[in-house]
Amino acid sequence: MVLLLALLLIASTWALGSLQLWPRTRWIVDAVPWLGGALGLAVAACVAWGVIGIVQYGGWGSLSNDQALHRLLGPGNLLMRRPEWSWLDHADTFYMQLDIAWTLLALCVASQSGLVFWAGAAERRRKARVRRERRNASQA
Repeated sequence: MVLLLALLLIASTWALGSLQLWPRTRWIVDAVPWLGGALGLAVAACVAWGVIGIVQYGGWGSLSNDQALHRLLGPGNLLMRRPEWSWLDHADTFYMQLDIAWTLLALCVASQSGLVFWAGAAERRRKARVRRERRNASQA
């Protein structure tokens, strides 16, 4: 269950860049790179925390997704419920064992690639509008 929600979170983070296509939300162009940078710093902090754990305790100190969700939402929350499909259970278990830095890295990459993709779409729309205006001006 949590894997599906993580994929939904990654997809929505990627789609956040599409807000720059709307004229009233042009300010989002400035916010999305900051979001990606903050997520990148969070990845670096998780890796540093893990290395500190190796130095101090002899074991990787960074949290897994499972530990982070248990600390954040408490044990027995609805996100931790297992789905009915065995293949999804295995994928969920694998995902939950991963270090949280991988999720943050995926969100960082999704944020930045979404920004680039949607900036390209906005530029194509702008160029098409300029071509239409030129065509209309030359016909008049």
